[in-house]
Amino acid sequence: MSFAILLFLLFLLSLPALTQAAAGKQNTLFLPLKTKSLQGDNFSQQLDQVLKEAAQAQNQDFYPRPEATKKLDYQGIWPPAYKKISAFAADLGYDYIVTGSATKLGDTIAIDLILFDLLEKNSQPFTFGQATESTLPATMHSLAQEITAFTERHQRLAAINIKGNSRIDSGAILRHIKNRAGDEYNPALLQEDLRAIFKMGYFDDITLDVRGSDKGKEITFIVDEKEIIAKVEIKGAKEIDEDDIKEVLTVTANTIYSPLQVNKSADLIRALYKSKGYYNTRVTTKLTYPKEEYITIEFDIVEGKKVYIKEINFLGNQTFSASELLDIMVTSEKGWLSWFTESGVLKRDSAKEDANRIGAYYQNHGFVDVKIGEPVITKKEDWLYITFHIEEGDRYKVGIFDIQGDLLDDKEKLLARTNLGNERYFTREVLRNDTLALAEFYSSKGYAFADIAPETKKDAAHKRVDIILHIDKGDLVHVNRILIKGNDRTRDKVIRREMALNEEDIYDASAIKASTARLKRLDFFEDVSITPEATEEENKMNLVVDVKEKATGTFSIGAGYSSVDNLMFMAEVKQDNFMGRGQQVSLQANIGGTNTRYNLKFTEPHLNDSKLLVGFDIYSWEHDYDDYTKDSTGGALRFGYPIWWKWHAYASVGMDNSRLSDLSDAAAQIIIDSQYIETSRFVTFGVARDTRDRRYLPSRGARHAISTKKAGSFLGGDSEFTKTEASTSWYFPVFSKLVFHAKVAAGYINEDDPGDGTPENPSKLPVYERFYLGGLSTVRGFENGKISPVDTESGERIGGTEMAYLNLEFTFPLFEDAGLSGVIFYDAGQVWDRTYKADPDEYYYQSDYKEFADNWDPSTLRHGAGFGFRWLSPMGPLRLEWGKNLDPRDDEDSSIWDFSIGGSF
Repeated sequence: MSFAILLFLLFLLSLPALTQAAAGKQNTLFLPLKTKSLQGDNFSQQLDQVLKEAAQAQNQDFYPRPEATKKLDYQGIWPPAYKKISAFAADLGYDYIVTGSATKLGDTIAIDLILFDLLEKNSQPFTFGQATESTLPATMHSLAQEITAFTERHQRLAAINIKGNSRIDSGAILRHIKNRAGDEYNPALLQEDLRAIFKMGYFDDITLDVRGSDKGKEITFIVDEKEIIAKVEIKGAKEIDEDDIKEVLTVTANTIYSPLQVNKSADLIRALYKSKGYYNTRVTTKLTYPKEEYITIEFDIVEGKKVYIKEINFLGNQTFSASELLDIMVTSEKGWLSWFTESGVLKRDSAKEDANRIGAYYQNHGFVDVKIGEPVITKKEDWLYITFHIEEGDRYKVGIFDIQGDLLDDKEKLLARTNLGNERYFTREVLRNDTLALAEFYSSKGYAFADIAPETKKDAAHKRVDIILHIDKGDLVHVNRILIKGNDRTRDKVIRREMALNEEDIYDASAIKASTARLKRLDFFEDVSITPEATEEENKMNLVVDVKEKATGTFSIGAGYSSVDNLMFMAEVKQDNFMGRGQQVSLQANIGGTNTRYNLKFTEPHLNDSKLLVGFDIYSWEHDYDDYTKDSTGGALRFGYPIWWKWHAYASVGMDNSRLSDLSDAAAQIIIDSQYIETSRFVTFGVARDTRDRRYLPSRGARHAISTKKAGSFLGGDSEFTKTEASTSWYFPVFSKLVFHAKVAAGYINEDDPGDGTPENPSKLPVYERFYLGGLSTVRGFENGKISPVDTESGERIGGTEMAYLNLEFTFPLFEDAGLSGVIFYDAGQVWDRTYKADPDEYYYQSDYKEFADNWDPSTLRHGAGFGFRWLSPMGPLRLEWGKNLDPRDDEDSSIWDFSIGGSF
């Protein structure tokens, strides 16, 4: 028994040696080199240290110089003969001994090494190298590595080769394996590499060939490649477009055939059909070989009948009714519009997502322990039935709600920023929103890393949850640098001047939000993000402004048709970011049977990087009316300046030269008077506020504007009037992406000098400055400018001195990915005249509201309603709208189509 124990102990003690021998470690001993140096320095000690480190880096041993000099004669012939080295190493157990000499001449070190092979019983010069003091460590490490590669060549991989591959690149295959040339030979690891290559899915068979050589083991992976897919065919698809099916496939033509990917593609086709309600669809695959090394894959589809959800049931819901729970779900039962809305179709993972929605709904109404089971889906005949199992648990109210920690304001004021304390039942959603609101408040004060940690304690006995918000404000953070990325065209200063905070300012999250909104409103970028970035200083952060530019140059074209103007064409070339400076330049042309207009506009929104806006307009117009032709040329100089919280003031000064010609014999008196008004000089003052989230199809916000135009008087010129206009537009998100828009506009014009009715002193209010309504931008369902008082003698529309109109509309996405939206609208408006009567003896001084040129009732508004489409097309925004005149007169169309289209370059 004792003898057996002794043998076992001896075996355990021998394990390290056996492991070491098996691993091929430390079979080479490096002896100190014989050194020669004329400088008389400590070259030997320096060289020994470098050689020792190089040997140890290769898991080899170094023999210390003091012991070596006792056993070997370094003063005699060096290197010693093989017999002396063999006698020296007899009891050491190494297979190889390395030594040699090193000579230092100036900065150059010459190294000669010799390798003694104790297995083959010979010696041979192994390598030669030169180095300097600075390169000596690298040189010695390289020499030691080469020697170790030779001495352990039988346990090393000399090369790894790939054979049999004609289509798959060898480099692509080698990237999937772990072994590399020079590594230790490890059969287990090679088998792992073989499996890794097989998992690529491109080979039918792989064999491993291992051969020995003087340099080590040469490994060859011999592969048998699979066929190339020549074509992928879809057969039997009727309910789903073939292109839509091919989008989900993972196999395509001219790629390597993989059975795994073919099966995966078949599963994806089934899943696609299942998401559309076709639960009984069968998909089979057929392989044909049109020629050698090529394969054709055919997916044969047998479409089943579409299966809808018949019923959705809830078990265990005592507090909320089934209809309440159905309202929060995406999945729904089949309805009478299912053919259009796809309601009643069970889409992928939607039932599980609805289970999470139900759980969140319960938790947001006090049921903190609610449990929602996995939805049970059963199929009976041609219908689906879904059942949700609910364990409501107890309902908890809000108990103590408190804030503790670093308070930047009175506790009562901080609590006023939260809503959970006002809730009857505990709700995680409100708690989360309160936490975010406080974090945003602290961040707006410069504490970017403020930690708001809610602590909740459930009181099961009293059925309440106590909440304490622990606040750790952290360090006050300043803005270090503002870094701008992605602006290839837009200049940095254009972006920086829209920033609501500057470098070295206290970090302010609300200012970052405002900056993001202002940059988006420029409409120069598809996307804008402002991201805080940590710096080496904990109390400073960089702000990275990352923008994605879009085309800011646009051309727009439009067309319309009416019985008066016939076909009209409109065109505009516009650049909103001219030369990346943020300047706006536009050239407009409107050409039709009765109308020709040319406009040139330029705007510099920040003169010399200030807040002052400066611009100018130059125009030339010609309009052929029924009873006269009007030619106008003129221009204006515009100014604008922000005054307070998104309110902007603006002003302009301009001059207009107009000439009326070709007056008909039946022209109204007001038109006759207007031919004497040739020059108008005017100033305009106004204010506007715009909080819309975007210019095209806003979803929230408002725009308000009021302006007054004063002509004549101290300015000179032939006209003299005061014209005031105001409008307000509001956008409200209703639900989902349905948006309600309401606009109210009104105008009033005062004839400051009505004249005395003589050619020498006519009325100073031109007919073309009066108000007209109708068209795409005012009251739809009416032709442009056709809502107007009419002269009873000539039948000419002469405009009015007062107007008001209302637009009410809903916009909603139809095909969101394509940028197509729908709109339904109701418009109402009217134009009134308080200064003109048809009787030539009474037309001047007329201001009685009860008297009107066409004798209609002023309380009767004109109404229009209809629908339309708005499409952000590749050519730009398109509007196509049909309006119904709800009270058409004898000379009016009962309905009208209007459209306009624009593009970008």
